[in-house]
Amino acid sequence: MTDIRNDEDIKKLVHTFYGKVAEHERLGYIFNDFAGVDWDHHLPKMVDFWSNILFQTGRYEGRPYRKHTPLPIKPEDFKSWYDLFTETTDELFRGENAEYVKEMAAKIASAFQVRMEMDGKFEG
Repeated sequence: MTDIRNDEDIKKLVHTFYGKVAEHERLGYIFNDFAGVDWDHHLPKMVDFWSNILFQTGRYEGRPYRKHTPLPIKPEDFKSWYDLFTETTDELFRGENAEYVKEMAAKIASAFQVRMEMDGKFEG
């Protein structure tokens, strides 16, 4: 098993991961049913996002947090998202870059969750 080496590897990770997200009972509802994500449009953006994080390609521009605020996300959804991301990464890759993307995914999930809590996005 190899490390994440290039954009083809990132594409494999992103497409495999979001395939699992789309099939996940809770996350699939958020992405497919509520948000109506156009996967053909979304996946290339996610490849650019992770390519920028890992290889500093500069191809991703945007404010991902804002796109998530209208979604019916619960605090536990972040754990589900991160667990799927980690599981997928571990199934496909081993190495320094694989560990780095998992670390960054944890930071992103944590930052989004904290910010949503601070913005009062969660009920209860």
